[in-house]
Amino acid sequence: MGYAAAIRAIGRRAVDDRSASSARWAASTGVGSADMWADRLRTAGRLTVNFHPDRIGRHGRSVAAGLVSDGAYRSQWATGISSGSRSALHGGDRHRFEREFFAGAYDDIDRDSGEHPVYGAFDLVVDDHGGSPRFGSCFLVLRSHVRERTTMCVGDTHAAPRDVGTFDEPWSILAGLGEQAAGRNLLGRGLDTDTLIALLDGQDLPRSASRDLDGYVEIQVHGGVDLADDVEAIVLDPSFRGSDVEQDLAAAAARYDFEVAWHCGSELAVDDVPDDFRGPTMPALARRVAGPRGILDARAIGVTAAEHPYQEPAPQGDPPESTPQQLKYLWHTLLAHGHDAVSSARAPPTTF
Repeated sequence: MGYAAAIRAIGRRAVDDRSASSARWAASTGVGSADMWADRLRTAGRLTVNFHPDRIGRHGRSVAAGLVSDGAYRSQWATGISSGSRSALHGGDRHRFEREFFAGAYDDIDRDSGEHPVYGAFDLVVDDHGGSPRFGSCFLVLRSHVRERTTMCVGDTHAAPRDVGTFDEPWSILAGLGEQAAGRNLLGRGLDTDTLIALLDGQDLPRSASRDLDGYVEIQVHGGVDLADDVEAIVLDPSFRGSDVEQDLAAAAARYDFEVAWHCGSELAVDDVPDDFRGPTMPALARRVAGPRGILDARAIGVTAAEHPYQEPAPQGDPPESTPQQLKYLWHTLLAHGHDAVSSARAPPTTF
């Protein structure tokens, strides 16, 4: 069936829930018609896709190198790599999530077709690290027309979210955000209803990096992500300055006409890595990854990841003790407990 059927399936759910969603918005915020604020949500924030640019996929090349050669950002079905559940194969968890969420629209789609959705975030607060940094140290900023073929949910598809929608039918998304804000925890950032209204109103609020792992509105971009047509910028972690990643993405930017920018990055001294956040293995792993420098950053994790041969996805994803999963946990630890990179003070970030 493909992506048009997937978008229709989500749109129908949102329309069916419109009346209840409008009532939830009014009850949680007390600021009037949901339709008026839905109009503002349609143009608020930005769409981002977080990723690790140095991970090696099934074709033996990094994500960054693939962007140069393909001119497109591929889903995990095509690349075999993911910072979420690496289970994109028929009968796997990702297959099941997508079948349930999109009413079977992608069941018969070949993995190499490029038709499976690309996952990212509706970055309402314009976070310095992108809308869902748990999934990668760098991110794409997508052009506004991509909203026309984007579906979304508050939370993550694997958790069977209640609030789903599109930018044409955003009422349930609005209701979910309104209830978070009423609890003074909008997108996991401790933000209240006044801040939500300001964001929807287009007010230019100060940017910051929340370092929250779970506070995002997931988007699913259908119909592919073409660098020349759909990408406005790629924003990089400063640990990649002077690396092959920078070289590859500079080449891609020149070829496909988008901007390259930098954010403030993340660093964490190995002595500050906790043993009770992503497990007791993290301090020792951090020391091995960081090496003599003793400072953990995104590039160091990627170097270690590249030392391990690629393996095909498994139906339930990578087991907790596996190298890919342990390095994923280490990235979560760096993001959540790290601080802005020292290098970003010497070379100020140029966040797009």
